[in-house]
Amino acid sequence: MKISFIIHRFPQTSEVFIINQVADLLDRGIDVQVFAFESGDTTNVSDRYREYHMTERTHIIGAPRSKVMRILGGIMRAAYLLIRDPALLVRALDIKNYGVRASSLQMLYAAFVFHGKQFDVVHCHFGKMANQYLPIRHMMRHTMPMITSFYGYDVSHMVKIKGLAYYDELKRTCHRYIVMSNNMKERVMKLGFPENELIVLPVSIRVDALPFVERAITDDERMEIVSVGRFVEKKGLDDLLRALVIVKQKSSRPFHCTIIGGGKLETELKSMANDFGLNDVVSFPGFMKLQEVLKLFLKSHLYVQPSKTAPNGDME
Repeated sequence: MKISFIIHRFPQTSEVFIINQVADLLDRGIDVQVFAFESGDTTNVSDRYREYHMTERTHIIGAPRSKVMRILGGIMRAAYLLIRDPALLVRALDIKNYGVRASSLQMLYAAFVFHGKQFDVVHCHFGKMANQYLPIRHMMRHTMPMITSFYGYDVSHMVKIKGLAYYDELKRTCHRYIVMSNNMKERVMKLGFPENELIVLPVSIRVDALPFVERAITDDERMEIVSVGRFVEKKGLDDLLRALVIVKQKSSRPFHCTIIGGGKLETELKSMANDFGLNDVVSFPGFMKLQEVLKLFLKSHLYVQPSKTAPNGDME
């Protein structure tokens, strides 16, 4: 069986679950090819990315942001398709059907990447990526079954800013949808998705592959706390800092909290920690490889994972 993954950026440190899905499917003899709209940063990605040679399975759909480079690359890709599939070239440049996606050469770059590749299933990760794939699917005349996995913001924030009609075409095209919980299933059903096409399948963890150490702490030992997440509003890390202020004021036990991750709120969170007088008990090491995070877990006593609904409606 051959499966194509459609995602925004690959790889990403914060999306270890996608790397694990690729690796676990390969272990089961399934050929996985990853189509990403943008290249990711490999600096702190899970070791499995390199162990499974995922670079060789990754194809970048998006066109260069530089107009000059996009045009130069477009000429080469157009020449390739003119010889091998002129009908596809015509569709890729069809401004009437694809508008700015065609005029900006985005469809041409996608046509070049997908040309000649065959799959049994297309799996889109995040509803927004599914919507971006739909015109490509139409241009490539793909007919294979399509699956979309929803993860959080795509059924909360995206619908709030784009409107209830945002997924109308997806509902007509996609065959099955994966949601992370029963609560998410209920929210997706309220958006008009049929219940019989929804599958509750949380992101899994291979528990047997993770080391276990019994935690114990002496009366005078410093408690080691750790939290991991992207520095965005819905992760609730600002609330964690506020809670640590209370702990520092009321607890006699020494403690230290390591907050792993990064994102748009990094400067704000570090400033909060400083203003709250937490610099002696909180550290921000940035993004870390999964294997390094697991080593830190083994040295820690407590893991904290806050979460909340952001003002823009984004939630898990």
